[in-house]
Amino acid sequence: MSAWAYECRARNDSAGRWFVSRTAINELPPDTRGVLVRVGDDWLPAVVDRSRQVAVEAMLLHEVIADEEFTESGPVAPESDSGGVDRSESQPGGPMAGPPVTAAAISIGGAKFIVVLVGLTIASGPGEGDLVIADMQRRFGVPVVLMGQEEDGTPVYYGDEELKNRLSAVPVDRMPWKEYTLN
Repeated sequence: MSAWAYECRARNDSAGRWFVSRTAINELPPDTRGVLVRVGDDWLPAVVDRSRQVAVEAMLLHEVIADEEFTESGPVAPESDSGGVDRSESQPGGPMAGPPVTAAAISIGGAKFIVVLVGLTIASGPGEGDLVIADMQRRFGVPVVLMGQEEDGTPVYYGDEELKNRLSAVPVDRMPWKEYTLN
C-alpha cells in the first residue's frame, strides 16, 4: 500500500536518505527542517525536504520527531540526484531518472525488506551483488535481497541469510512486484 511521504537526508557525510510520513511532518511546526529519523534502534539527525512529496510503500516509512537542537531555517533546495523512490504519476521521473527497478516490498515476521529483481549472474554471488545491495539499501532505506531466476523460473536469492530463509516459503508469483523509478 502506498503512502505520501517526504524525503529526509542525513546531516552528516553518510549520505543516508529515508522516507517519513507526510502526516507526521505536517504535524510538526511549519518551519521545522531539522528532524531525528528512527533507523533501527537509533535516532539519526536529518533534514526534511518539504519541496516534493513522493508516493512510497508504507513499509518504507520511518518514524520522525523534531530535532530541537537543530535551528537551521529556510527551504531545502532539491538536489538533482535525490536517490528517492518517486512513483507519483504526475512526475514521470524527468531527465535524471534512471531505468525502472522491479522490486517487491516484503514484511515477514516483523522483518521489513525489499526483494530486487536482477540478472542471474548478479544474484549468484558476491562482488557486483554486494555493490547492488549497498546501492539499493541506500536508496530504499531498508535491507535488500537480490533475486535472479534460473531458466525454469526457480528463484536464486543473494543477501542476508536470515532474510533469504524467510523468503523460501514465499512463492515468487505472490510477491507484490512493482516498478520503481530511482533518481
